[in-house]
Amino acid sequence: MSLNFLKDFYHNVRNTFIWFVVYFFLQAIIWIALAILILVYPQALYVLAAVFFFILAVVSFYFACVVIKYARKIKKLKDALTGDLLD
Repeated sequence: MSLNFLKDFYHNVRNTFIWFVVYFFLQAIIWIALAILILVYPQALYVLAAVFFFILAVVSFYFACVVIKYARKIKKLKDALTGDLLD
């Protein structure tokens, strides 16, 4: 029995995870930029809002790291099932 469907599934999941990671990192950058903007111009908004944006950036970064961790686990599972360590 060919295990090509596992490789295809792995590649589809990996591509999805890559887009999640890109999304979360870009979201974190946007939140950090907004927080810095608020700190530079405090008369526009409150410092508490800046702290909120920093917290959102940290949460986005954390989710990106979690997605990376699961992508690695899926790769290890695919390698263990298919025996293909070079793909």
